[in-house]
Amino acid sequence: MFAAHINRYFGTAADTDKEKSGDKLERNFKQLPKHQNHREVFESKDGLDGLFHSSHNATHFGENYFQMANHVNQYFKGEALEEHYLDENMTEVDSIVKPSKVKKTVSLMDCLLHPSSAIPDILNTYLRTTQVNNVTSTRTTLNKKYLSKRQAEEATYNLLATLEQSSSSEVLVSCIEALNHHLIRYPSCRMVLWQEKTAVLLLRKRRSYKHHKHLQNAIREILALVGYVDPVKGRGIRVLSIDGGGTRGVVPLQVLKILEAQTGRKIYQLFDYICGVSTGAVLAFMLGLARFSLKECEDMYHRFGSEVFRQNPFVGTVKMGWSHSYYNTETWEDILKEKLGHRLLIKTARDELSPKVSAVSAVVNWGTSPKAFVFRNYNHAPGSLSRYAGGSGYQMWQAVRASSAAPGYFQEFTLQGDIHQDGGILLNNPCALAVHESRLLWPHQPFQCVLSLGTGRYDSVKRSPATSTSLRAKISNLICSATDTEGVHTLLDDLLLPNVYFRLNPMMSAVVSLDESRPEALETVLGSWGRAFSYEQNNGLGIKCSIY
Repeated sequence: MFAAHINRYFGTAADTDKEKSGDKLERNFKQLPKHQNHREVFESKDGLDGLFHSSHNATHFGENYFQMANHVNQYFKGEALEEHYLDENMTEVDSIVKPSKVKKTVSLMDCLLHPSSAIPDILNTYLRTTQVNNVTSTRTTLNKKYLSKRQAEEATYNLLATLEQSSSSEVLVSCIEALNHHLIRYPSCRMVLWQEKTAVLLLRKRRSYKHHKHLQNAIREILALVGYVDPVKGRGIRVLSIDGGGTRGVVPLQVLKILEAQTGRKIYQLFDYICGVSTGAVLAFMLGLARFSLKECEDMYHRFGSEVFRQNPFVGTVKMGWSHSYYNTETWEDILKEKLGHRLLIKTARDELSPKVSAVSAVVNWGTSPKAFVFRNYNHAPGSLSRYAGGSGYQMWQAVRASSAAPGYFQEFTLQGDIHQDGGILLNNPCALAVHESRLLWPHQPFQCVLSLGTGRYDSVKRSPATSTSLRAKISNLICSATDTEGVHTLLDDLLLPNVYFRLNPMMSAVVSLDESRPEALETVLGSWGRAFSYEQNNGLGIKCSIY
């Protein structure tokens, strides 16, 4: 069309038959062998009138366009092309760029003369693999959608415009689900929703469609994504914090059993915020999000002892030197995937009864010292900045796996370029973190109950007569100081009201390791807990945690 327009402008006639011959030449050009010179073809076709004609151009504009676009975008790490720039002609041009794959026979002489090129051909033929083409298809590149910040914001504005104009519930559901998917991929775009005051519109829609379950779930998710939080249902904020401690996690299970028995409610109904680290994260996610019963949780701890914490000493020693983990990490991951699944944390906000839940890990490749990382099923509102890094776009099993990656016991967990280890090496008592996060979520509401559950402690009353300590004792003291939980308790006991803050961490009669798997040892732990926890204490807690 461009050539015809120029020809008409200069008054140059173009013969119809010769135009057809030019079209025929273009079709023949597509069938040319790769090695044939383009100029030879054009010189052999004489007598083509017209000042400009597409057949006069030996340069393939479509090919150059795609190559230049891909080269520039790859240099700046951007997209190759936008979809609306493509048409069918350019798709045909791209098919010309791809070289035809011709199977060639490789002889023994070729292997001797050119081993570097012939041997891979033989292997590819044997394995029936095809060589990867260096020229990336344009359409394949377009399928990988990575929008820039400006493009992502423009897409957000378009979705918001559709949301405001939507009148039917089906269109609303589709639009909000698209927004949810978009905000998960581009979290920074939630600032656009706050600037446009979309939360007010969403709350109005939620009130108008009370009986539309799917729409209500979608609205709850998008409100959680943008950082909006509904007020608590009780008189104040009720917080549950669970320490780390391996198989000693059966200890906090006992007090939770008593609370459920006295109140007649499940744990996820009793608390607004549940936080855990290591084995506490396992309980927090299983009780708060996955809705397992306490009996199922207790059975799983016995499964830990029989499947996870059983290892041949020789095999464990070899694994320790090879992968820095004494036990089989794959077995632990399989159990987590089976129990918790691959659901994203933020997706749990779709359930109206789900509390705010978090798990704490330690990222060890951010600078010289480990940094706390919080896996959340919520987001903070813009302007409410947490002291702790974290995110809500992770799968449930990944969060618990990262929080329970105890050094020496399991392998560290790499997630999106970050190396996670057990959060207990930093915050084995996450109660202070739970108070901090709760204060950001509900800044204008008081605390009704803050319950901190430990996994038991042991301290010998005997004084050693030695004048110096051994290397083993020095290392043991270092580990104990790093995983100490009572320092946080002392601080919170002074800051919070006595009728609000409760700490239950019984004294053990013997040392119980994190990987204890003997049933008799676990029975000793439960016996110590029963003696430490009196009826008067749990009765007061039951009243505080109930919903009125």
